[in-house]
Amino acid sequence: MAQHPLLALEDTAHPDPEEYLQAALRWHFSPETGSRLWLDLARQLDFDPVRDITGYADLGCFPDIAAQLRDRPVEDLIPAGLADEPVPAVFETGGTTGSPKRLPYTDRWVRRALEWKTAELRAAGFPEGEPWLVAMPSGPHAYGHTSRLQARALGSVLHTVDLDPRWVKKEIAAGRRPDAYLTHLVDQLGHVIRTQRIAALTTTPPILTELLLHDVLVDRLRASLRYLALAGAHLDDDTYDLIAGTLPDTVIQNVYGSTMVLTTARLRTPTAPPPAALYDGYPPFVVFAVVDPDTHQPVPYGQRGQVRMTHVSSGLFIPNNLERDSAIRVPAPEGGVGDALNAPRPLAAFDGEPVIQGVY
Repeated sequence: MAQHPLLALEDTAHPDPEEYLQAALRWHFSPETGSRLWLDLARQLDFDPVRDITGYADLGCFPDIAAQLRDRPVEDLIPAGLADEPVPAVFETGGTTGSPKRLPYTDRWVRRALEWKTAELRAAGFPEGEPWLVAMPSGPHAYGHTSRLQARALGSVLHTVDLDPRWVKKEIAAGRRPDAYLTHLVDQLGHVIRTQRIAALTTTPPILTELLLHDVLVDRLRASLRYLALAGAHLDDDTYDLIAGTLPDTVIQNVYGSTMVLTTARLRTPTAPPPAALYDGYPPFVVFAVVDPDTHQPVPYGQRGQVRMTHVSSGLFIPNNLERDSAIRVPAPEGGVGDALNAPRPLAAFDGEPVIQGVY
């Protein structure tokens, strides 16, 4: 049987975005290859996705399906065209704005994202082959899984400390401070840092800020740490300046992404400090837009608006996902699709619920 055009394009180094999108629409809205979720939703649309959607700018016509991903059986999310491929892994969002959402990660997607991310880590100066400590969510969250794959690809021993962002957010929502949990995390990190030589570290800004209060741990890190990635929570300029001043010989990256599009963004300049960092998507697979939260129309370049993310692959179609973040709209690289992002930060509220960061 001939390979479906979408699968062939996915294996192409640089697929044409519009050709790719049209192949993806035919895939996701065909009974032979689409998922039950999108075939059901197609009956409720007042337009024909295959005929009427002509480009990425039109994807705002689709409903935001985030709510469907909270309760819908995972089997309904998997396209029929992938029935003969390995069963996807299932990961969940952090539950910042309600019940967690579930997303299937196909082997095809994981391989592609791993190739992107390991190349970007090397370009940023990651100390390949050196010990790496990651204090990020694992369990139902993708970060723990993808970190292990990246460490293996980079030849680095991986040390981990688990992080449960949902518990912390529940405590904060109940009016309790997360101090005891932060202490618990730093105790675990401290044990690793005191007994191992750590050359790379990935964690969240609140956890690292707490870690820097311990002089013995700071001295150990100053002597060995060459790469630091901060992710999962907002990094403000003052905190960045504090960290950079404390660890002057360390490459610092501020990572931004979303489980809803199955990846983090691409830093256009790998080591740009947060105020100057520009975040690109991975067109035609992952595309960003910055829109007015009321009209959902693009804001002018240089203006702040709500982040909208799109994921298009054979394993998943998320055409119109409004994020809990705002960002400044920046032009995509020449010939690119969608927008780039500058200075992303969380909204105060999203879907009528307060956005609680906690430690992640």
